[in-house]
Amino acid sequence: MESKNNYKKLAKLAKDFTLLYIEDNSGLQKQASKIFKKFFPKVIVATNGQEGLEFFKKYYPDIIISDIKMPKMNGLDMARKIKEIDNDAQIIITSAFDEKEYLLESIDIGITKYLKKPIPLEELIEILLDVISQQNDKKNRRLFDAYTKDAFEYQDHMLIFIEKDEVLMVNKKCLEFFAQENSKTFKELFKTFSKLLLPHENFLYEKDTQSWLEIIKEQDGKLFNVKLKDTKNKNRHFVLKANKIPDKDNYYILSFDDISELGLLEEDNPNLTDEQKAQEEKIKMINLLHVLKRNKTKIKLYNSYKGLSISNTGIIEEVLSNQIKIKTTYLQQRAIHIDKKTTIESELFSKALECSLVNLNFETQSVVLNNFSFTPFLPSKQKYVRVMPESSSFVDIYFDAIRLSVKIHILDISIEGSKLSFNSLPAGLKENSELILKLRLGSKTSPLNMDVKAEVLKIEEHKDEFIVIVVFKLESESKKLLIDYIAKRQMALIREFKGLQNAE
Repeated sequence: MESKNNYKKLAKLAKDFTLLYIEDNSGLQKQASKIFKKFFPKVIVATNGQEGLEFFKKYYPDIIISDIKMPKMNGLDMARKIKEIDNDAQIIITSAFDEKEYLLESIDIGITKYLKKPIPLEELIEILLDVISQQNDKKNRRLFDAYTKDAFEYQDHMLIFIEKDEVLMVNKKCLEFFAQENSKTFKELFKTFSKLLLPHENFLYEKDTQSWLEIIKEQDGKLFNVKLKDTKNKNRHFVLKANKIPDKDNYYILSFDDISELGLLEEDNPNLTDEQKAQEEKIKMINLLHVLKRNKTKIKLYNSYKGLSISNTGIIEEVLSNQIKIKTTYLQQRAIHIDKKTTIESELFSKALECSLVNLNFETQSVVLNNFSFTPFLPSKQKYVRVMPESSSFVDIYFDAIRLSVKIHILDISIEGSKLSFNSLPAGLKENSELILKLRLGSKTSPLNMDVKAEVLKIEEHKDEFIVIVVFKLESESKKLLIDYIAKRQMALIREFKGLQNAE
């Protein structure tokens, strides 16, 4: 049953293959040719090594099966000359002699298989199946290599393929930009590439502490802004990314995406109105989102649950003029659902991006957002954990030794300070004013009572309230107590947030 299956399999696989068969024994030649023609659409027959070599040059067959001892030229001499023409040629040698020197010479030449006559048909079929399978793998690999080489060569981005710091290949776009004739001349240019990266605020360029190449390789997949001059001496803005080749140490593809059209290198026009500036900023923002989507670069999303920071990565799936679609984790979706908004950070943004929730789909893990606006506050730069105290917590504040009679609510608290809401602003209270806060934090049954000196850092006026941010001046014992409270409150909020998810 297996033999029949192998016959059918060989007939199917060999339909596009040509076989060259060399045998000087006319009886065996006739018998074997008849069998081969059942599987191969084209069988070329030769009677000696010299004729076999000429037929190989003429027809370039996929597989060669040859005897050793033949007139004019023996099979091994023929095989050696064929290998000089095509080292990948698949040659099967057959021999009635089991001589060690023939076998060793076959190995030296690179013969695919060495078979001793008489050869059982089933064994020959299995060998041919194996050889054809190898040939198909090689053809597919050559096809894939040709395709990937073309894809590499004609990418819109500039691409540089490197091992460690040595250039292996560079695409046409890159050669044209740097006015290089070929990869060889570019390899020399790449040795001083650091000099081509121009200094610019928040951009990547060579610094004394670490080389630019080591920086991007250490942060595989991260986007970096770089500035280069083109052949016309004009500044061009690129997004640079290093992609590590999987399972290959020290192999990377450097990709340069030209985003000069976004105008991010240009100075802001002072003659524009506030409305025009806002519109221009929105256009730049949308274009940057397109760059992130095109490069399939991860962004970071930040939300807050009662001061507790919840952050996960996301990928931009779609960018429209007034909204974006992002795929992110289930946990982040829940946080956005509660918050009705999110904040996005990316290495391409000098500021964070605030967005409002339009809708979300838990099954596809997608979130649709709109109303984007830049904010100077970067959640990733927040140094201390901030939490919202329990509803039973409160504070009494003394200013110039007088207790403030205004209504005060603790919005959040950290080891550094606190954000407070005042329903009205007391007379004389301003930035740098010194206060004493009598804090009562925690549950009613086991509260933490603390007297803390503080200084007003910032006052923000809102429609119905004043936000007052204060900085603590803590003594060591008070600091320990507050650290312990914040840690416990943080764990309680994590359990509370998880409970909300389970309840839904």
